[in-house]
Amino acid sequence: MAPSGSPRPDFDSARLFDADPQVLADPHPFYEAARDRGPIVREPHYGVFVVTRYADILDISQRTDDFSAAVSAYGPWAVDVLPQRPEGCPFGEADVTEELQEWRDETPFGFIPVLTADPPRHTDLRSVANRLFTASRQQEIEPRLREMAEEMADDFASAGEVEFVSQFSSLYPFFVITELFGIPREEQDRLREQFRQRSAAGVTSRPEQSDNSAMRDRIRNERAPGAGPADSLTPNDRQFLDYMRDRRAQPQSDILTQIATARFRDGTLPELEELVEVSSVVYGAGNGTTTDLLTNAMQLLAEQPDLQDRLRQEPAEIPAFIDEVLRYASPVQGLFRYAKRDAVVDGVEIPAGSVVWLVYAAANRDPERFDEPASFDPHRENARHSVAFGHGPHFCPGQPLARLEGRLAFETLLARMDDIRIDSVRFEPRWPAWYVVRGLESLPLTFRPLQP
Repeated sequence: MAPSGSPRPDFDSARLFDADPQVLADPHPFYEAARDRGPIVREPHYGVFVVTRYADILDISQRTDDFSAAVSAYGPWAVDVLPQRPEGCPFGEADVTEELQEWRDETPFGFIPVLTADPPRHTDLRSVANRLFTASRQQEIEPRLREMAEEMADDFASAGEVEFVSQFSSLYPFFVITELFGIPREEQDRLREQFRQRSAAGVTSRPEQSDNSAMRDRIRNERAPGAGPADSLTPNDRQFLDYMRDRRAQPQSDILTQIATARFRDGTLPELEELVEVSSVVYGAGNGTTTDLLTNAMQLLAEQPDLQDRLRQEPAEIPAFIDEVLRYASPVQGLFRYAKRDAVVDGVEIPAGSVVWLVYAAANRDPERFDEPASFDPHRENARHSVAFGHGPHFCPGQPLARLEGRLAFETLLARMDDIRIDSVRFEPRWPAWYVVRGLESLPLTFRPLQP
């Protein structure tokens, strides 16, 4: 973050979506420069409308008749691929809703998961996801999740040092969601051994995200003539499809069974190919973003010894700490919307066919919503009002699980680790090239072991 009172960086020169080193190092000065310029600004390199104000993000998130989630995670790479506004059409009259649906019909099924669907299809899929992490379900799984955190922390607790990403923050969410999904134990053991080997080599679970051209190619692909939904499933999707076929035939007490046996709001039993979308999104989101949440939280703790002591003495304050981490160091920087028709937001005209970036991380530091937003305050009363999990129909259904994992992880870690510090000799800040997420790719720590 730029020091208070320092000049804003040049927003127009920043390559927000192209792994610009100055943006990767700290994107917030560029978000602030955009907000200073106006409520919604158009970046010059791809023509994406950048939305940084809290109230505007809430507004757009609710306007599903005007804005589609079709480009949710793909943003700039869809700018000249999706239907464009008719030339010469007066503003206020353009509507490309039908053209968007035609594009959807021609796009491989696997590209349109629950993340990118719009009502009414999204409403049906979301009704399935909403049932997965109820309060009673959280109470039921908490003992096992705590046990898993303890098992993983005990692997390094006596060593006095740890590479936190590869040895905990990428492992814990992965095995939590894998177990909750009911992945066979022998498969879990195989995956756990793979992760241990990767940890020994200092490799994290994060996939390579720097080659964004693959996204663009995928958006351009069309479904082959006569192909059905199953023909475009990825190998992972097909694995989930096999698991869910088994669960529908022989139900168990796991998330895959909940998804496989779910019915839509009208009582109909969906085809399993439709439900693969729900399982893939919940499984994927339950890994990467929670990894970044845990990593960002540990970095902040390692930089504030007094806060470590405070939370160790008052573990009941850990949930509020997690909420402030989500606001201050948002794992998801933002997602995208596509203007289906000409729209006006906060006085700014957004033509149909435009791609709009809802920058949640910027909204979470909007001074009109949060006092002293650039300061980390674990006692902030309205931290839970952040849009770290989005807003509106696409509000993340897995947020209760992420908060639960965060609380259990730091209750466990603080009971075993004292005087946590970043290992300055080994630490080399590296951030993912993908503009959607933010979290250190490695975080070497030293600490004094404690007996829990």
